[in-house]
Amino acid sequence: MSKARFEAALFEGHKGVTAVLVPFDPEEVWGLKPVRLAPRRDGWLVTGTVNATRFDGYIGFRWARFFIIIGPELRSAAKLFVGDTLSMVVEPTTTLKALAKARKQSKVTTPPPKSGADAIELPPTRSRKRPTGSRR
Repeated sequence: MSKARFEAALFEGHKGVTAVLVPFDPEEVWGLKPVRLAPRRDGWLVTGTVNATRFDGYIGFRWARFFIIIGPELRSAAKLFVGDTLSMVVEPTTTLKALAKARKQSKVTTPPPKSGADAIELPPTRSRKRPTGSRR
């Protein structure tokens, strides 16, 4: 799967969420269906860099726009501020790390009235606890 490269301004949206707009439709470019993240929330899992700082997350779709949330930890690590133009490199992934991050991030957005009917299910993120009765 090919990497997508673009520049985008960091903005602050509803509820103080900071994000960038993605200038393409991930389903069209990568031929992938979105992943169900939570009830009424879905998106495309991605990994990549923001100004050369690595991150995992997702591309969401809301208000007829695609976006990537740039959370506080990433803003701090990459020394980013609202209004900055960011150099983005993203590619699709299916790692549990990206899924866990995406599920957490998706909860800070306002959910749409309904989720995409074509979103696929990935397994839930695994906890570090061993199942009852397991031995090591």
